[in-house]
Amino acid sequence: MKKIYSYLYSTLKNNKHIIKFLLVVFFFGIVFGSLFLNFISDNDKIVLTNNISDFFNNVNKLNKYVLGIDVFKDNLINSLFISTLIFILGLSIIGIVIVIFIIFYKGFATGLSISSIILKYKFKGILGAFLYVFPFNIIEILIFIFLSLYAVNSSLKFIRAIVKKDNLNFKTFIGKYLLSFIISIFMLTITSLCKAYILPFMLKLFTYLIY
Repeated sequence: MKKIYSYLYSTLKNNKHIIKFLLVVFFFGIVFGSLFLNFISDNDKIVLTNNISDFFNNVNKLNKYVLGIDVFKDNLINSLFISTLIFILGLSIIGIVIVIFIIFYKGFATGLSISSIILKYKFKGILGAFLYVFPFNIIEILIFIFLSLYAVNSSLKFIRAIVKKDNLNFKTFIGKYLLSFIISIFMLTITSLCKAYILPFMLKLFTYLIY
């Protein structure tokens, strides 16, 4: 356990610049997602706000579309797909670009969700957007950034091994990289449980303001 902690800590400490870069990419994704509503038609805005309205109607009823095992499975499958994709991309020399795009897209989706909720519910929507994003969606994003750090670091090691002919102990390397993936899956499972069984009750508080 001590070796595991040491490896994780040292990687995080020695790659702060990658973490900062990924956070900046995510932030720019939020900005672009928030501004996206200014560039779409009124009909598209109506579609988005109707989807938001349907979502909070389901939250108000706490039905199966927002609460329960089906929601958990959908969240987990989506998280497993993204995390597995990031992990696989980290084993290639071209994975960096796609990993960066994934983080940007997650930020874009978050920004679009926030702006759509505020567009629909105006000032009250600020509370709804806050409850929707914090803490579980942000925790989920941080887990993806955590895994993306190791994926980018992995891709860079492959590039160095090819370009500079550096020696790479593949067995040790893949074992450590797989460890970060397993930890991410475990944390994403907990987050998916929280989003399926706790988040709906938090959002239910917001529905008291709009219904």
